[in-house]
Amino acid sequence: MALFPRRLSAWLRPLRTWGPVLVLSAVVAVSALVVAFGLRASPVSPSRPVPVSSGSWAPFVGPDLPEGGPVTELVVETLRRAGYAPEVTYTSWSLAEDQVTSGASLGVFPLVGSESRRAELLLSDPLVDFEYVLFYNRRTGQPRVSSAADLGALRVGGVAGYDYWDELESAVGDLVEFESTLDGFRALAAGEVDLLAEGLLSGRAVLADADFAGDAADFDHLRGDNPLVHSVEALYFMMADTAAAATVMGRFNRELARMRQSDEYTRMVADLEPAAAQEVALTPTGASGLVELLDEAGRPVLLAPRGTRARVLAWPEEFTGGGRPGRALVKVKVVNGPAQGRVLYVDARSVALEAAGS
Repeated sequence: MALFPRRLSAWLRPLRTWGPVLVLSAVVAVSALVVAFGLRASPVSPSRPVPVSSGSWAPFVGPDLPEGGPVTELVVETLRRAGYAPEVTYTSWSLAEDQVTSGASLGVFPLVGSESRRAELLLSDPLVDFEYVLFYNRRTGQPRVSSAADLGALRVGGVAGYDYWDELESAVGDLVEFESTLDGFRALAAGEVDLLAEGLLSGRAVLADADFAGDAADFDHLRGDNPLVHSVEALYFMMADTAAAATVMGRFNRELARMRQSDEYTRMVADLEPAAAQEVALTPTGASGLVELLDEAGRPVLLAPRGTRARVLAWPEEFTGGGRPGRALVKVKVVNGPAQGRVLYVDARSVALEAAGS
């Protein structure tokens, strides 16, 4: 009977020697499989720095804007909440899009969801909406556009890398392309094109920029809801169309939905709303040391203390070049103090503008 226990002990001796090694090897192999499958499901580990591409397009995005612009701030914060650490680089729009399709960048923003992009890329839920218009030079006269033939007979400029709305591209065919919006407006000022297709806010930003030597009052955009001259488009964050990227995009969209319901989103995109206006400080102009809040006719309605702030809803025509000199009244909505929420008027002398970034 003693022979069997001795043989069993001899058989188990190698197992006692090599057992821990075999167990450790098994653990390492299983861990490697878990990591491999995890990476296959999501090529970007949460909290790992990831490259994201964009272009320069004030006031939406740009390296010279605070926080890279409101849309950059929105995308960066959404990715952070989804567990990633985005590092934004700015380049041309064409190269930014190429970086995503080649895998050099995780994503690109903000782009219009054209058919060609929808066929090749994954689109997020909409980030913001913006308005496309056609700018013209008042000095050369307002072009008349009532039909596709009218528009097709004109020289229409655009920015390289942009995808414009279908009605415009169908009517015009090949646009005269420029490297930047600034170059486009310089060409419009020089009479090299009759119209320039651009976002309303982006165009206004360039016209107000010191780098543009022309007078902003010399330019306007075609009005009306004619789809040939006007379009409202959504802007998106886009990624390569892969199963792995779809996982990241799902996380992004979940956090974006939460962001859009927050006050933080409202703050970020406030300056991108066409009706949104500048917040100003109201200062007393009379001996009382109080701010007079007026009705449309200029009659006093309320008094407000020093330090009252308001958002400008409409500047008077005297400031925008369309009215005769007189008592200029600014329409405002009060944002703090006893009159918070009221929409009234103030004497323009009570409005104090503040330096950018203050």
